[in-house]
Amino acid sequence: MKSTKGNSMAITLIRSLTSSVIRNVSTLKRDAKRLQKHSALVFGTEFPLKVCQHAVAVSRGFRSLAEVEKLGQRLGMDKQAPFWKILGRNDTHQSVLNALYRLNLEYTENGPVVFTGEQHHSILPALVLFLEQMSLMNLPGLILVETEASTVQDTLIFDAVQQLGMEELLEGFRSLDLRESNLPVALSTSARCWVDAINNVLPPELDTALQRIGWGNRLEVAAHENAKSRSQVHDSGNFPVIPFYSVNEAAYRIAPQFSWPAWAGDDASKQAPTSPEESSKIAKDTVFDLIRALKERNFSLGVASEHESRWRPYIVFFSRNDQVSEVLAGVVHSYFSWRPSRDQCPPILYVSDSSIPYAPRMLRYGGNTAVVNGVDKIPEVDDFGAFYGYKQALKVVGTETGLQFMGTRASMDWNQDLGVG
Repeated sequence: MKSTKGNSMAITLIRSLTSSVIRNVSTLKRDAKRLQKHSALVFGTEFPLKVCQHAVAVSRGFRSLAEVEKLGQRLGMDKQAPFWKILGRNDTHQSVLNALYRLNLEYTENGPVVFTGEQHHSILPALVLFLEQMSLMNLPGLILVETEASTVQDTLIFDAVQQLGMEELLEGFRSLDLRESNLPVALSTSARCWVDAINNVLPPELDTALQRIGWGNRLEVAAHENAKSRSQVHDSGNFPVIPFYSVNEAAYRIAPQFSWPAWAGDDASKQAPTSPEESSKIAKDTVFDLIRALKERNFSLGVASEHESRWRPYIVFFSRNDQVSEVLAGVVHSYFSWRPSRDQCPPILYVSDSSIPYAPRMLRYGGNTAVVNGVDKIPEVDDFGAFYGYKQALKVVGTETGLQFMGTRASMDWNQDLGVG
């Protein structure tokens, strides 16, 4: 009872202090505007507002105007800050963050950060790592969830979100269940990313066979040319996107004998010369069954996800047992992996809640990605489930009491003092 009363008093004191600081910062800005208005009378010359704000800030005990602006952002006074900017943390969040700091654990462009062990031991630190990186970079990120659960509330992600008290933040994400037949968004991406998204869900041996005959290169060039002939190539910042319609058209037109349709032109055919070797009937049937299944889904009308994902974070759900949903997950993934420049790569969190670990091949480049999928160890080249991204992976071991990384252990028990062993 005493503890509850003490916590209540502490919260009241914190709120009172926060309100006082907000009032002082607001007064400072108001006084700076008043000073700027009369600066010619006071100083004999008119000064810009920034100079007056800096002068008033120093007179109030701050080192600079930047310090005031930083304080305003932390208190939520910066109206331009994105909604995912973290302005406060509960005890659980802070203890996990302390553990990550002590381990010097952070995202890297060299490869994925793979949390090994049971998912429920790692989901909380992985989510904190993701949210903190998104807040730090001021960039919207992507959460990929491979699951059979019907709603986000039934997933490990939501349990972790509740522990952090971040339910309201999650509501700001665009949530897409890619297993549904009809989507409220329009999904488009570059021709290359369409081909990659399709190839990544095919059996590895079939993907290898198609690469050998150059099918992917043909489809990429033909699809782009088809979209260009229809004026449906939309390029915003070196990422020309096309609709699936052009991919579907191109696939069927180059299928029979890998001949080039009339609209492709001579320059296009030179980019992907004809191969004398043809794929087997089984290979063709597998590919075109997938393309037909994609055509049956509705994802061509609605909000343009390629544009929306530039300012809004996404959480998408797909299943390893639904190839179409995995292809579309690859399309959304391209917005956060292929499109950004190297210095502006947003964070990606991949979570699979199945007892059988799974990693989609769309993650093979691994940059700025955290993975929580229940693997006991990082698969090596010949191991089941191995994929390109694991070659450069940083391994983090999640346990009941905390995390292990690079020979160091950090506790995450927020009921006790955080310790490192």
